[in-house]
Amino acid sequence: MSSPSGYPRDATTATIPVSKAESISAPLIKRNNKSRHFRKSKKTAKSHLPDYIVYEPTAAQCLKATNANPLDVFLAMYPPSLREFTIEMSNLYSVQNKDKPLNLSMEELLVFYGVLLTSGYCTVPRRHLLWSLDDDVHNNSISNAMRRNRFDEIMASIHVVDNTKCNDDPFFKVRPIFQELNSSYKILPISKWLSVDEIHKGKPIRYGYKVWSLAFSGGYLYHMEPYVGVHTLLPKTGLGQGPSIVLGLAEKAGVPGGCNFMHDNLFTTLSLIDEMTKRGYGCTGTLRQNQMFDVPFKPIKEFQKLPRGSTEFLSEGEKLLVRWRDNSVVTVASNVENVYSEAPVKRWNKERKAYDYLQQPQIIRSYNQQMGGVDLHDLQVCFMNHNICKYKCARPMHIECFKKFHNV
Repeated sequence: MSSPSGYPRDATTATIPVSKAESISAPLIKRNNKSRHFRKSKKTAKSHLPDYIVYEPTAAQCLKATNANPLDVFLAMYPPSLREFTIEMSNLYSVQNKDKPLNLSMEELLVFYGVLLTSGYCTVPRRHLLWSLDDDVHNNSISNAMRRNRFDEIMASIHVVDNTKCNDDPFFKVRPIFQELNSSYKILPISKWLSVDEIHKGKPIRYGYKVWSLAFSGGYLYHMEPYVGVHTLLPKTGLGQGPSIVLGLAEKAGVPGGCNFMHDNLFTTLSLIDEMTKRGYGCTGTLRQNQMFDVPFKPIKEFQKLPRGSTEFLSEGEKLLVRWRDNSVVTVASNVENVYSEAPVKRWNKERKAYDYLQQPQIIRSYNQQMGGVDLHDLQVCFMNHNICKYKCARPMHIECFKKFHNV
């Protein structure tokens, strides 16, 4: 069952060397804004982006996908290869560290994960209370499915890798789960509208792990990569960290041409939009002020004094840049909108205590509608947050990945 690297042989995602981050053969050129030719025009050059091909499943595929049993859907996303490998590695870990066989079976593994799922909506201060005989906390389904001591044994030994084959990857203990998750996400076709963002718990006071994620605007995740500094398994493009993340996620997920990416100012640069255009992707994102050097917009302090709803626009090649004054100033760049247009929007006026009707650039409206898929996915995961966790090594991340199987 095991492979020389300690991962499943039949995993659909190949094991990637993690001694250093991936890099492409020829770094991309980051173009200076001073060399660009901006025009105060509502029209950009003619777009050469390919059309998005709508996925049309066959009758057999529709019949196969139609399944009302949630358990079957979950098991389809949680592949047998990973389940069998988890059993093998957990039994091996128990023998290596406790000199005692765990004898974990497939049925026990699924019951163990079932207890984790149940703890998401049947919460108690301590997990042992689920097996208590007190009427106010006792859970009959859990106590009949698995004994408390057996659950503790499995919880202490659950593993997906052989610890004797450790490598330089900081996420070595959970890397097979990320590989299988990213493989399972490919079951569904990729949507036209995609958002790129980071999953980082505890905003604004952040803690835990940071995960770069690519998701559909409705919340379905297509690919994720944990951030581990130089060991992050995304290519270095020479355009900076933000653009490298967007290009790397698009490459890893196998995004077809014609898809449109939405991302915030952590990722957006004009050089990124140029490269996305070459690759046949739409790209829309907010821009930070430090990316606006030599861009002939009005000074930001002067623009902030203008009335609410004021706009500025520029075109450069196939890109459209729009600045809009709302409660604050926002600047958006895109290669999707070729003609500047506006749409009505209402905003609350505190002084008049009534709504004001303003004109909002269509590019900003599209961004607001399609951005936020990663945040929506994170919200859906939190709805069924497991109440049982073990703060040792990679156990929290192991359970966090399992929650994503459940969310799918």
